[in-house]
Amino acid sequence: MRNQDVFQWKVAVLGAGSMGQCIAQFMATHGHQVFLYNRTPANLDKALVQIRRNLDTLADLGQLAPSEIPAILGRIAPGSDLQASVVQADIVIENLAEVESVKKTVFQQLDTYCGPDVILSSDTSTMNIFEFVEVSHPERLIITHFFNPAHVMPLVELVRGPHTSDEVANAAKQFLEHSGKQVAMLNRCIPGFILNRITLSVFREAAHIVEEGVATPEDIDKAIVSTFGPRYTFEGPFGLSDFAGIDIYERLATLLPPVLCSDTECPELLHHMVKEGKLGVKSGEGFYRYEDEAAARKDRDTKIVKMIAAIRQVNQG
Repeated sequence: MRNQDVFQWKVAVLGAGSMGQCIAQFMATHGHQVFLYNRTPANLDKALVQIRRNLDTLADLGQLAPSEIPAILGRIAPGSDLQASVVQADIVIENLAEVESVKKTVFQQLDTYCGPDVILSSDTSTMNIFEFVEVSHPERLIITHFFNPAHVMPLVELVRGPHTSDEVANAAKQFLEHSGKQVAMLNRCIPGFILNRITLSVFREAAHIVEEGVATPEDIDKAIVSTFGPRYTFEGPFGLSDFAGIDIYERLATLLPPVLCSDTECPELLHHMVKEGKLGVKSGEGFYRYEDEAAARKDRDTKIVKMIAAIRQVNQG
């Protein structure tokens, strides 16, 4: 590593969209110098405005002092020159479009601009970059999958490639944990990693129940929030199965699989929603209606922050 002290690492974040801006904000909040790159300067301006709004929300919730905000913003250096944005970095976190050609090209540039001791990571949520990204030192290539909103959600999935070294994996894990994240390590890349696989499995069954006319989206959400909600704040599926009884789970796993949805295609419900332009918060309507996108996101972020604080208190107690 260029710098053995992870507290002093400088971070280059590529892409100033919703994920990139939140990662940049998170890293700057935890004391790191951040270089936020975006090819379009106007998008950088928008990102800085949203980062300021996010910081104001956190201040309103007592998560940081208003007096800290100028220093946090001062640690974020926006730029539209890729080489200048990464030349000082100890780790690069790529958040560009989920398009193979885009990622392949940018990592080729990073391989030229960054020394062999700089960790190159991608925030991809779906792609196995190890299949197509080529760098001269593949042992430094890794996936760091953050969750939206990245400045609030505590988890990062850290995915090793076939050539990722133990040194790089351990250093990246230490860096993320010292920055305030919890890390789930994957020893190899599988489609969807951990959370997206489980999330889509749940959604596929929920969509199937709606398509069969058994229950509405509202009632399914109510059922999930009222049961999974409180349970999964402190225990995962394996911990839950211990309390329910492994024998009970064995019986459920014997009886239910034949009647569960096992489709290998996208649910028609999603195709229908997309055709109607109902894309969720960003379009003003999905399964629910949203009059004000900014207000909706602030309300959701506020609830997540409060829940994380409550969960932390319960688990510590």
